[in-house]
Amino acid sequence: MEELRQYVDVVKKNIETIKAPDYEGKGRDLEKQQEQLEQYERYLKAESISSESFDRIVDAAVGYASEDISFSELEDMYNQLTK
Repeated sequence: MEELRQYVDVVKKNIETIKAPDYEGKGRDLEKQQEQLEQYERYLKAESISSESFDRIVDAAVGYASEDISFSELEDMYNQLTK
């Protein structure tokens, strides 16, 4: 579950960086965040019961980061869709 929390933190930070006005180093920040996202996504994919489940977890994480769903809803979905 800790990896899911960390993944969501990176997703939130990535959304903030994308929406931020351009600044020196923004490209590097986005690249670093992308690397972090890929690392967590590899873990989440390995934990998911299927590719579709992985996609649903990622969508839910983005939904939580965008404040469309609660963390408990994200947590419930994660628990249902992982091994």
